[in-house]
Amino acid sequence: MGRTTVKSQKKQGSRWPGVLFGLVFFSVGAGFLVFSVVPNLWDVTRMQDWVQVPAEVVASDLETGSSDGGTTYKVTASFRYEFKGQRYTGNRVGIADGGRDNVGDWHQVTHGKLNGRRQAMLWVNPADPSESVFDRGLRWGLLGFKMIFVVVFGGVGAVVMWFSNRKPKPVPSGLPGWQSRAEWVDNRIRSNAKATLWVAWGFAIIWNAISAPIPFMLPDELARGNQAALIGLLFPLVGLGLLAWAIRRTLNWRRFGMTSLVMDPFPGAIGGDVGGAVELRLAYSHKHRFRVTLTCNHVYTRRTSDGTETVRDAKWQDEQQAEVQPGMHGTRLRFLFQPPDELPNSSEGDTSWYEWTVHITADMSGTDFNRAWEIPVFKDAGRQTARERIEPRQPAVNSPELLGKLVQVRETGAGVELYYPYLRNPGVALSLVLFGGAFVGFAWLFHAVAGKSGPPVFFLGLFVVIGALVFAGGLYMLGNSLRVTAGAQGLSTVREIFGLRFARHVALDEITSIEKSIGMQSRQGTRTTAYYRIKVHTRDGRKITVGSGIPGASRVDTIIEKIQKALDLPASNVTENTGSRFEERPAAISQADAIAGQRRVKGVRQLVSVASTVFFFAFVFWQFRDVILRLI
Repeated sequence: MGRTTVKSQKKQGSRWPGVLFGLVFFSVGAGFLVFSVVPNLWDVTRMQDWVQVPAEVVASDLETGSSDGGTTYKVTASFRYEFKGQRYTGNRVGIADGGRDNVGDWHQVTHGKLNGRRQAMLWVNPADPSESVFDRGLRWGLLGFKMIFVVVFGGVGAVVMWFSNRKPKPVPSGLPGWQSRAEWVDNRIRSNAKATLWVAWGFAIIWNAISAPIPFMLPDELARGNQAALIGLLFPLVGLGLLAWAIRRTLNWRRFGMTSLVMDPFPGAIGGDVGGAVELRLAYSHKHRFRVTLTCNHVYTRRTSDGTETVRDAKWQDEQQAEVQPGMHGTRLRFLFQPPDELPNSSEGDTSWYEWTVHITADMSGTDFNRAWEIPVFKDAGRQTARERIEPRQPAVNSPELLGKLVQVRETGAGVELYYPYLRNPGVALSLVLFGGAFVGFAWLFHAVAGKSGPPVFFLGLFVVIGALVFAGGLYMLGNSLRVTAGAQGLSTVREIFGLRFARHVALDEITSIEKSIGMQSRQGTRTTAYYRIKVHTRDGRKITVGSGIPGASRVDTIIEKIQKALDLPASNVTENTGSRFEERPAAISQADAIAGQRRVKGVRQLVSVASTVFFFAFVFWQFRDVILRLI
């Protein structure tokens, strides 16, 4: 209970290092803005009233330099001119001509206009004729390059200072553990909508600021014959997508607002009830369908090739349809879950902790509803206290929602038959196919356009291998079906993969246990969807898959109960390696396999992370190496 208070005091006492760290970044961005960007814009504005006069070109030159292999340029010139009978000299060629650079070809083009010429037209300030300039146009490419430092460095610094200096809300002492966090004290838990909105705009602004110079630099690169620069258009296109995402989040916020969640009971109880209600600014209609997902996540940080990342690993998940009622603001959503006993409490930590989240979504005209809340859930905390108690609304295994999409269940006189059809998870499968195909296609396109001037073949080959594996996984999900028959004769499975049949059979006395586990997790924004799989274990160590790609623990439990009944297995022989109300299977092979599987998954994730990071930075460096080397 006191851990949060101590943590908050520690944050207050150590805020100054973060403020100073952010101040360094902010100063870099502010320096570029105040001493470079603003003066250039001011010069463009005030030069609109200047007048042109003929001038003598006394000298012109194109200075060159090098910085770690990158060639830089600076055009210089001196002029003599008369204004209202007075003689003047000038040497300003352009608005931003203070130093050498290689952003675009302005220096080379301007030198070509002056080289060998005796006369030129200058723009002169009539209020102060000693001020003059040859080219009063704004260099958009250079301005965009400077804005990267303004937005990225200044924005990051401002955010770091704001978070470092933010004071935590005071929490009264003597409260129970689930009220030791300020956002849980009054049982009006706010959704993640506002945080997601800020993240969307921040990410969109930073990405577009970084990619803004590319369209201005692209014509010069194409003029030099660098056709591979066309791939750089992907970055501003992604930026437009991020901008559209931020706009959608803004419209969603304007339509639904914060949408607080009131829990009942408070807090949620492991082994008991986890329920609550949400009031929406939405006209009530009995046709509304809201999907509620309750997830227990193990959250931890791990080291990667470019620092650390936060990972959310679902340990348990279930879903249901919300009960829709008329509410104070239009519509009230109510839900009630009953999670199993052996799940962990909500907790906090620096590198590892557990969180419980409620996610409610609905497809609606205009902007969809999509909200998430982190809620307190503890063991034996209580039961629902509402006068009108609602019952858990778990989807039945034979309901139309599930029938024909995930699994078809048919009970026979000899047992039970399960059929998992083709295309049962088309959204996830198509996403994998498109993502993997994009990896392979991008690598091929880059190699075809860049040729020998592109990154080493090793990087492209690694991208192709990763993309091909993801693509094959998506095709497998699209093109496989599974038929399971369980009864007194034993267990039989027939897997079809694009018409190829693979059959397995095991006698009844060879079956030892049934295991359920989370096999795959997909993430879309803040939402995690866990897909369960079911395996039957045999005495000789075989594991036969009898179910996969099933979202929702209640669906899995219902399917297992039917298989268990058909095989006449006791409840103690049903296990779950992610923590559940079932007892752990005594066989040591399960734990060892689980550890080995976690290591394999971790290794694949690290490989993908390293490959993606290396390829991204190799691409950026190769395309803009002159600018980057000059900056360094």
